[in-house]
Amino acid sequence: KADYWIPIRPQTDAALWLGVTRLMIENRWYDERFVKEFTDFPLLVRTDTLKRLRAREVFPDYRTSLSPDGPSMKIQGLTAEQHARLGDFVVWDRSASAPRALTRDDVGRRILEKGIDPALEGTFNVKLANGRVVKVATLWTLYQTHLKDYDLKTVGEITRAPVALVEQLARDIATLKPVAIHQGEGINHWFHATEMNRAAYLPLMLTGNIGQPGAGCHTWAG
Repeated sequence: KADYWIPIRPQTDAALWLGVTRLMIENRWYDERFVKEFTDFPLLVRTDTLKRLRAREVFPDYRTSLSPDGPSMKIQGLTAEQHARLGDFVVWDRSASAPRALTRDDVGRRILEKGIDPALEGTFNVKLANGRVVKVATLWTLYQTHLKDYDLKTVGEITRAPVALVEQLARDIATLKPVAIHQGEGINHWFHATEMNRAAYLPLMLTGNIGQPGAGCHTWAG
């Protein structure tokens, strides 16, 4: 009882979703405002270590603005010790042409209130607090590099799925609201299952289908 069915080889779910994600990014089938305000795509990553750039690495004597009364600690249960270990993040502010610190609570309207316009794409040279200059890139830019391996032809060869249906799936996710992805528990029993589950979230992150009734990525079992 489906409008269409896409057969794929077992264990190739990640390749399918990465191919869908590449199509959506290349065709600009995404909600740029949601991506910039509610995902980690704009966060800066050090190209020398491939780790997220932390605010304490950039700003001398950095002091966090994360409130103990904010949602991270009051609702999500983040502890002060965990926050001290994780640190705060950094984006490239297009309006200031400079790096700016972000906390976990700085999403949606909070970014706007701070006057930050995060760059979604790009590589930048950032001077660290210790005087070193490192090259950084947005996570979005790194995904674009990774997704070069997942063109439609290659995805078809990996999954053995009809490429026309893969493209239709990408278009449908981009144009329908809301969109939900339901995965069987069997996927989680395969090697690299975490990567498969994470890949399924990418198209939903692009289109704002997170945290909305009828949307999201869900696993079924039993």
